[in-house]
Amino acid sequence: MIIQRATIFGFGKWVNETFDFSSRAVHYIYGENESGKSTLHTFILFMLFGLPPKQCELYRPKTSGQFGGRLHVSLHGDMCMIERLYKGRHSEAVIYTSDGDEKGEVWLQDKLKGMTLATYQSIYSFSAKDLMGISDMQADDLGEIILGIGLTGVKNLYTVEKRLDQQLGSLFKPSGKNPLINQQLTKLQEIQTKANDWKRIELTYQEKQKHIKELEQSLRDIKHSISDQYEERFSIEKQRHALPTIQAFQSIHKQLKQMPERICFPEAGIERWEQLKEKLLPLKSKQAVLEANQSRYHNKIKLLDETLLPVDLNDDGKKMMEEMGRYEQFQDQIDNLSQSLQKQQQQFNTICNDLQLPINREEVSKLELSIFTEKNWKKIKEDLDQLDAKQLQLQLEKQQLAKHRQKLMEEKQAIQERMAKEHQLKQWKAQLQQAQTSDSSLSMDQQKRNAANWQQEKQRKQKQTRSFFLSGIIVAFVLAFVGSVTDYNKLLFVAPFVVVLAFFQWKMRAQSIKEMDRWFTASTSELDYSITDDERVRLEQSVAQELQFRTKLDAMEEQLKSVDVKALQQEEQQLQLSEQMRRMDECILAEQRIYPFLAQLAPQYWIDVFHSLKQLQFIHKRMEEDETIYNKQAQHMQTIHTKLSAFIERINGEWLEQTVQTQFQYVEDSLTKNEAHLNQRSYYENQLAENEWALQQIYEQMKPLELEMNHLLKAALVESEEVYYEKGKQKQRLQSLKKQEEELVAQLDFLFPKEKWQALLHKTPSVFELEQEEKKVHQIITELEAHVDEQQQKLAKFHTEVDILEKKEDYSTLIHQKEMEQEALHQQARHWATLKAAKEMLLQAKRSYQSKYISKVMEKTSLYFRELTAENYRCVYPPTVGRLFTVEKEDGTRLNVKELSQGTMDQLYIALRFAVSVSMSEEHALPFILDDAFVHFDSVRTKRVAMLLERIAQEQQVIVFTCKQDLIEVAKKRSFVQMLNSIRIH
Repeated sequence: MIIQRATIFGFGKWVNETFDFSSRAVHYIYGENESGKSTLHTFILFMLFGLPPKQCELYRPKTSGQFGGRLHVSLHGDMCMIERLYKGRHSEAVIYTSDGDEKGEVWLQDKLKGMTLATYQSIYSFSAKDLMGISDMQADDLGEIILGIGLTGVKNLYTVEKRLDQQLGSLFKPSGKNPLINQQLTKLQEIQTKANDWKRIELTYQEKQKHIKELEQSLRDIKHSISDQYEERFSIEKQRHALPTIQAFQSIHKQLKQMPERICFPEAGIERWEQLKEKLLPLKSKQAVLEANQSRYHNKIKLLDETLLPVDLNDDGKKMMEEMGRYEQFQDQIDNLSQSLQKQQQQFNTICNDLQLPINREEVSKLELSIFTEKNWKKIKEDLDQLDAKQLQLQLEKQQLAKHRQKLMEEKQAIQERMAKEHQLKQWKAQLQQAQTSDSSLSMDQQKRNAANWQQEKQRKQKQTRSFFLSGIIVAFVLAFVGSVTDYNKLLFVAPFVVVLAFFQWKMRAQSIKEMDRWFTASTSELDYSITDDERVRLEQSVAQELQFRTKLDAMEEQLKSVDVKALQQEEQQLQLSEQMRRMDECILAEQRIYPFLAQLAPQYWIDVFHSLKQLQFIHKRMEEDETIYNKQAQHMQTIHTKLSAFIERINGEWLEQTVQTQFQYVEDSLTKNEAHLNQRSYYENQLAENEWALQQIYEQMKPLELEMNHLLKAALVESEEVYYEKGKQKQRLQSLKKQEEELVAQLDFLFPKEKWQALLHKTPSVFELEQEEKKVHQIITELEAHVDEQQQKLAKFHTEVDILEKKEDYSTLIHQKEMEQEALHQQARHWATLKAAKEMLLQAKRSYQSKYISKVMEKTSLYFRELTAENYRCVYPPTVGRLFTVEKEDGTRLNVKELSQGTMDQLYIALRFAVSVSMSEEHALPFILDDAFVHFDSVRTKRVAMLLERIAQEQQVIVFTCKQDLIEVAKKRSFVQMLNSIRIH
């Protein structure tokens, strides 16, 4: 689909406006805040999909009675026009095709292939508010995005999935207790246990009590024996644990006997020596560096003294550079004024071309356009629209009235053709009267009975007629009430017809009853003619039918009179309308005499021309002000140029032929270079002083360290560093052995009494012996514990059986309860299996759809991201489990999305949205609409996005709403039209 043109009758602030989107390039719609961009965006969505009534009320125009508009679109090469009016045709769209056919809302939805408003906004539209969330997007999140923008009704899909999870969790959880199936399984297990226990009971109650006492005494004896064996095993384990400690103590004791008891060496001598050495080495290194720096600083200062400028020339140059800022400021102001004048002239010419009026700036400035003129032109336009609407309404009413009259005439003619002649009706009545008079077989009693029966029938028919009439009145009232409180306005026109129909029906029945009453009255007075019963019935039916025809004919005559009266009223309204149109023509001619150029324009466009002319006057006034400022700034620039030329001649006359900017740059470079040399000389002088002070400090720091090292050598009775280290290691070895001996003694004291472990030192058992003793004890303990378990099981069994006998529960009741609970469990399991299968099918469908589109979307995302970042990044990898979005740079470096800058993250999100839109456009070729999506981009990134949009626009229509001036600068070579406070570039 391609939108060619949008015509707004009334929507928000836009009234009687037209926007052209027919070009193939990107459509940039520019405007400041509150300029109507979002309103135009919403209007396009309203035309395609409609809006809820509450949201429509927000965009009801304040200055127009019409609400809606038209959208000219191209569907697969065929042109059609979509018209949608709020509360007209119940806000449903009417589509006029190129072949003159008229289609409805269903046809439009079929052409959109089921696309809804929410789906369209998720695929083909986004704004700066959406540039977030990609930094935390996981694998499932990307899949959900693809699913959400590719499937219609995905919210219902999430609701179904969540409901299935809740139902499954409420039925069963592997480790749960509260779910229904878990509770049912627990209940069945308890019932089965009770039943089995009851079945196993075979012994009597007294025998079980006796066995319980014997088993309890046996258990006490066995547990006492087990306790003794555990103490024995613990003693053996302590000996095994202490055996390595004893052996280590013996080894260390032997080594201490081989070493001297005392070694002459300073306390912590090695550490003290190392610390002194570590402090001394960097000081010596610093000493060498400082001595080299001192020589280098002297040479630098000597070279800088040869390049410095004189002091007076340097001061004059600084004063000249102060003028540079003023000169650049004047230059910028002149450039801005020049560009502003050029743009204003271009806007002036564009508006003149759009108006198609040969008018220049001088003529525009002389025009007198007051607010009274605007209100007068606006009133003329509104009055013309009302007169046209009245004329159209009057024509429609005339057509309807003519059709109604024609229908009444046809019905009247049909009734007249079926009616009998007047003399025939009189003959039938006379025959009936004579037959009633002369009927000898009918006695007076029979006539009285017939008359009495007729009176009862008469009352019944009168009651039925009144009921029918009241029902018609009630139905008409209900229709009128429904039509007034709902959008079905046609019911208000149906209600009067129901009342008229009920009235005529009541009139006809009343006339029929009156005629029959007259007939019965006459039948009792004349009895001179006798006919058969069949002939009399036939005559009665003919007379009744003829009377009914005459009643209908009278009713139609009344309706024809009413129609003629309405026709006369319409003729009178037509005369009044013609007089109003004549007066309107006089008003239009009066305005054209004041403003002759209005003769070339229809009055409907006068108000638009008024705003354009006011805008031209504003542009002309602003251009005059800018031209005055331009001349003043140029004079200031010339004065500064004269001073600069005089200074350049003093320092270097060869630069007099260069441009002003070049001369300023030369002066600035010379001053900067001289200032840098002065700073360097001052720096080197400071460095030289600091270097001399640091060198003296190094000497003072080294002296105490060297004295301390000599003192350590004397304390150890050695003369060299190597011998000092050997003696220190020997001292450390002796201290380590003594410390280990003390630790081993403490461990042995903790495990055994002193006499016990000293005895073990003299007679130490082997590991094998201890293991053999431990095995024997372990075997005895195992046998006793097995016997305890056996006895405890027997005791528990007897206790359970005794408890069951005491409780006396019914075994048959347990079996019946078990069967009922099993049946309930089976039903719950079948329900759980059904829900589980439904969820698996739902998840499989989601995974299939996501995998189908993710690869295609990521391929296009990489292509667009590489183009937006000027080839700095070559590939984008989707998020996986435990990993975020990852991008790969040209040198192969990979970064996750949180390591990117905010601008690069925005570029990545835009590339992803472009890829999704293009992928989905293969099936739905709809326009792509962006609303201030690049508000955070700098000019370079904005230019890249604009180039990408141009390429996408070759295959898909792109509309951009923006308040960024950068986008206008990117597209400045294109023509654009300014409308009030917004600019549209196409």
